[in-house]
Amino acid sequence: MPRRCPAGNLVVIRSMTTDASLTEQFEPIRVLLVDDHDHVLWGLRKLIEGEQPRMTVTGTAKSVPQALAALREERPDVVVLDLYLGEESSLDHLPEIQASGAAILVLTGARDPEAHRRAMQGGARTVVLKEEPAEVLLHEIERANAWRRTPPDDAARQQDCQSAVETRIAGFISLTTRR
Repeated sequence: MPRRCPAGNLVVIRSMTTDASLTEQFEPIRVLLVDDHDHVLWGLRKLIEGEQPRMTVTGTAKSVPQALAALREERPDVVVLDLYLGEESSLDHLPEIQASGAAILVLTGARDPEAHRRAMQGGARTVVLKEEPAEVLLHEIERANAWRRTPPDDAARQQDCQSAVETRIAGFISLTTRR
């Protein structure tokens, strides 16, 4: 059974079949949360803090300028970014955010496939609808972090990612749309 040590990032796993133990050193996925609604930021923080030591929140921002400052200061691995921050579209700022080296996960309430496609083409690694289950968001944060070191200009991989996102979202929408 894994145990968390005071440092928070050292895990000791004891074998069930031998007296041996395996010590694994790892770094948690550092996540920056960007949304213009306080209650959304609060909920996302609680969700991700519940995943410690796998994930940790490095900071929050409510606007693009705040997000860019936090990117420079906190150096997150993944940015969970709302598509619309008040009257401002995050799509216009994806290149600046992507230049930080962090993977971008767009979290949105918009069911607009064209906006999702533009986000993916602009550098987002994935798109998650706010109404999807929390497990989907956590899984996609892990995937975005894993893809972080893969060049986004790999056209075939980007197309596969975009198709997977579109398929997941379309399936979710069809299951949740009242007829």
